[in-house]
Amino acid sequence: MKKQEAHRSSPFKHGKADDSPGFLLWKLTASWQGKLAGVFGEFGITQTQYAILASLLWFEQQGQPPTQARLVEHARIDKMTLSKAIRKLEKSGLVRREPSTTDTRAIQVRFTASGRRLIHRAIIAVERADDEFFSRLTKWQVESWKALAISIISGNKA
Repeated sequence: MKKQEAHRSSPFKHGKADDSPGFLLWKLTASWQGKLAGVFGEFGITQTQYAILASLLWFEQQGQPPTQARLVEHARIDKMTLSKAIRKLEKSGLVRREPSTTDTRAIQVRFTASGRRLIHRAIIAVERADDEFFSRLTKWQVESWKALAISIISGNKA
């Protein structure tokens, strides 16, 4: 079959792979996760565990309840994955679960002293990686990127 005939029968919409916004997102995500893998390795946690711990600290600083339900919503981690990750964080001595004092149906997740120390150090390392990763962009490009990402995320709520 000739190249032109094969192309006409192709299911691909785009002539070049990098014309696909989804494929670009895949490549960007793979690059970002690769960069962070080394950072998280230093702290003995996964990216999911980091998202949970960083969200807990954020909730604390914003005066929001640190419940498992809020973590699911905030970090967009499915309930099963979140529950498994919290169990691992508990076994590692970084968090503890306890019943909510205001809602008997809710389970709150709280830091241990070592968990609090670890997340403070990890956030500094991740933010340093964040600055380095996005340093190829101008300040205006970073602001545009964030606005576009927020628009896509808010338009595609699970």
